[in-house]
Amino acid sequence: MPGTAVTIRVAFAVAPAEVLGDDDTDRAAHDAAFAAAAIGLDHHVWSDPDAPWADYDLVVVRSTWDYLEHEDEFRAWLGRMDALGTLHNPARVIAWNLDKRYLVDLAAEGVPVIPMDVCLDPTAVVEALVQVAGEVVVKPAVSAGSRLTGRFAHGDPAAETLALAILAEGRPVLVQPAVRSVAKQGEVSTLVFGGSISHSVRKGPLLDLGGGLVGGAYTETLEPETLTPARRAVVEAASSAVGRLVEARFDVSEPLLYARIDVVTLDDGTEALLEVELAEPAFFLSAAPLGAGRFVAEVARRTGAAPGH
Repeated sequence: MPGTAVTIRVAFAVAPAEVLGDDDTDRAAHDAAFAAAAIGLDHHVWSDPDAPWADYDLVVVRSTWDYLEHEDEFRAWLGRMDALGTLHNPARVIAWNLDKRYLVDLAAEGVPVIPMDVCLDPTAVVEALVQVAGEVVVKPAVSAGSRLTGRFAHGDPAAETLALAILAEGRPVLVQPAVRSVAKQGEVSTLVFGGSISHSVRKGPLLDLGGGLVGGAYTETLEPETLTPARRAVVEAASSAVGRLVEARFDVSEPLLYARIDVVTLDDGTEALLEVELAEPAFFLSAAPLGAGRFVAEVARRTGAAPGH
């Protein structure tokens, strides 16, 4: 007599509904793809003390987009989840990735990144701003959704004002030269599931000159994108470097469940890494609907779920 099929259960860690609003545009595609694969999927608010995380075969950090307002609590939650061994990406990897100074680590691994000064006090901010000949980008070391991030003309005092506001929050400041192509063409984001490239999209420009956002609000415009060989080389270099670092530092040898790797074109025409998002990136499934199936296939592989069981 055949044995009874065991249902694999997966939980997505999310932000409260009042925080997400309509912004989690991936959710419907995820729900449909998991249902088609006959894998149970539930959504729980990460900060809910009654969420039964231990009941799941896999817990995936998806849209915990209020963590910036509760960073200490979020890091403590990561620590508790680490003990379960089912959180993906692993808690230690996410904690490292929350601080954009991980880019320094990737640069040391030979990945081409945008030059960056890390400023811990006002004097360092002034010195860093003077060193940038053209437009400059100022951002916190820990940020998301372009919060406290601005693009400024050289010498604009608003750049220093923003940097001081970031320091006042107790966060290091990152100062980078603005990449001209980003203001016109945006950036190319590539989603990698289980170490394999799934899809790429082009995100339109977000930062307006003078410290504001294009259109006055954070709005992502997306379109499918085909990777050029040069961009693919940077994506692969970044993915490989992340793999080496997380294995050496955190004893994580399996490819990460997901990564979003953002690449931009520098003024000299070469490609460089803008960011690697290992914590809670959107997958941009509205522009790449087949990505939902690829993601659930990787989840199925890791949990031992038979396709459509």
